[in-house]
Amino acid sequence: MLFCAGFLTALHAQVPYFAGTAGDGNLYGYTSVKFRLGINQLESYTTFQYGITDYFATGTDLYTCNNHVYWGFLVRGGYKVNKWFGVGLQATPSFDLTDNFKFSYATIGLYMNGALIPNGNFFWCSNTWASIERDGSNSFNQWWYLGYCFDFGKHGSLTPMVGCIHSWKFDAKPDMAAGFYYSYGAWNFYAWGNDFFKSNPRVVIGIDFCIPTKKQKKDEDA
Repeated sequence: MLFCAGFLTALHAQVPYFAGTAGDGNLYGYTSVKFRLGINQLESYTTFQYGITDYFATGTDLYTCNNHVYWGFLVRGGYKVNKWFGVGLQATPSFDLTDNFKFSYATIGLYMNGALIPNGNFFWCSNTWASIERDGSNSFNQWWYLGYCFDFGKHGSLTPMVGCIHSWKFDAKPDMAAGFYYSYGAWNFYAWGNDFFKSNPRVVIGIDFCIPTKKQKKDEDA
């Protein structure tokens, strides 16, 4: 088998992705660990992305599971039409570092989100993921989420979200996913999960940041 046992569900229980990109000149980074309770298996995912314009970014990512390591290169675009709707698209071919850097899979993500009330605190989010794999076992999955942001002013904000994951092949039962993230300054801290009613629930712990480049900081200080 080309991929580790958890890869077919690797897109499940990740934090939701939103339409926007890092922003012009900004550096975005995210890292997470994933595990199932009662199973001795860890997954990790790390990405760094740089905003070339307000609507386009490029970057790299690294996915590990057991003895497998996959290195990907990504391009991402996104546009906020208005507060009610934004749309983004990401493409990432990935290569197996444990198998002579052979092409292993490519993922394509379609991200949509928008406000449900005027202040934007109550919102919806949709992530559609297509995975094209070297062995032909392709997948096409969907997340639907609702979230609410509790704003604490200078103390940051807390955003719980709940939703549903399913395959567009409808070859398995839909699954509930839920979690939250706490935002403070340029940082977000995530706790996520799914398969809550099964014997080995899946848990994700993550952190991300988005910061301006040094050049921008110098320009602002000038």
